Amino acid sequence: MSVNQNHVTLPGFDRTALRVNQAAMIVLLLVAFVANLPWLAATTAIIMALGAISPSLALFQRLYRDVLRPAGLLRPDIHQEDAAPHRFAQGMGATVLILASLALFLGAPTVGWALALLVVALAAINLVFGFCVGCFIFFQIQRLAHSR
Repeated sequence: MSVNQNHVTLPGFDRTALRVNQAAMIVLLLVAFVANLPWLAATTAIIMALGAISPSLALFQRLYRDVLRPAGLLRPDIHQEDAAPHRFAQGMGATVLILASLALFLGAPTVGWALALLVVALAAINLVFGFCVGCFIFFQIQRLAHSR
């Protein structure tokens, strides 16, 4: 991010990478649910957590950047926005999936799959409608922090 005389220029953020990430999560979690594969839900949680910690570890976004985009299968959709709200949302999703995985492995499949499907629903809302609930929460936390 650069500052130019009271004007802040945000880095470019590729929303196509975000959509690939959401679509991959949705597909993997639905396969995990339908086939009753708790390990796949847990693997998805780990992938999401690593991507939230460091963008260079975001496996689904690397698939986009390293394979799909260079092959010409998808095009970038660059917007001037901060990636922090999206990383926060991914971290929230990872946290819920970690809780889901724990529930699944500890014998509470109803709770585990309900949490996993909640992540699917929220990712689908973002993918289809462009509304990121985790980003909304991020901005509300920021607003509260600045109002104090």
